[in-house]
Parts: sequence; structure tokens; C-alpha cells
Amino acid sequence: MAKNDVEIDSITPARVDTSAFGQAMIGVRTKCGELATRIEAHDFEGVVIIAREAVNMWFTGLSGCRRLVQRTPTSSPHSDAARRLLEETYMRLLELFEQATRTIDVPRMRRTLGDLRVSLVTAIAQPLSGGDPPDTRGRSSRRAL
Repeated sequence: MAKNDVEIDSITPARVDTSAFGQAMIGVRTKCGELATRIEAHDFEGVVIIAREAVNMWFTGLSGCRRLVQRTPTSSPHSDAARRLLEETYMRLLELFEQATRTIDVPRMRRTLGDLRVSLVTAIAQPLSGGDPPDTRGRSSRRAL
């Protein structure tokens, strides 16, 4: 392994960043644990609430990761680790949403989880560097000059 390589297993939010990104990823991981517990307990109202909170935290992390990537060299171990951590939490959320969708029979809740999933998939498809981040509020994020 090269001197600047970072193993995915050694990535922790605190190691990657102590700013908004790191705090958001800690929050997402915590919410993932809560989400798994709620799914197992068949607390479907709680699943939807925690899923929304986790996605909001993930979007905070996405914004922080974008800032980190934009201010560091292209192939820095720090930004690479942040990208991997963002992707890791993204995949974990999708797994939990899939598990919840298989368990929940309430159409309204399944639609909500589907909408949250689409938001995540759309966001992760956007490049992390360059341009404005996608606006999740349905308004343009560009300021008038």
C-alpha cells in the first residue's frame, strides 16, 4: 500500500474531518443504527421519521464533502477518504431503505421511503467538484450577480 493510501476499513468520520462533514457522517451512522433497530421492532412510523433525519444529515455531509473536495488536491487521501465515507453511508442507507420497504406494508410509508431513496440516488449522481450542488428545495441555488 502506498504511503498516501487510506484503507476503507480505517475510515471513521472523526479521522476524515471534524467539521460539518465529519459530524454529519457520525450522525448518519447513528441514525442508521436507530433505523435498523426500528425496522426490526416494526416501528414503521419511527422508521420514516429516522429515515428523513438520516437523509437530511447525509445531505449536510454531501455539502461538507463537496467543500472538502473543492479545497483539497484532486487525489488527496483526505478527500478520497471523505468520498468513500460518503459513499459508504449512502450504500448503508439504501440497504436499510430496501429492508424497510420489504417489511412495511403501508403504501404511504413505502412512497416516502421511495422518495427519500430517489433524492439520495439523484444527489450521489452529481459530481462532487465544480458547479453548484443540486438544490433539493426546488429553487435555483445560483445567486444573481
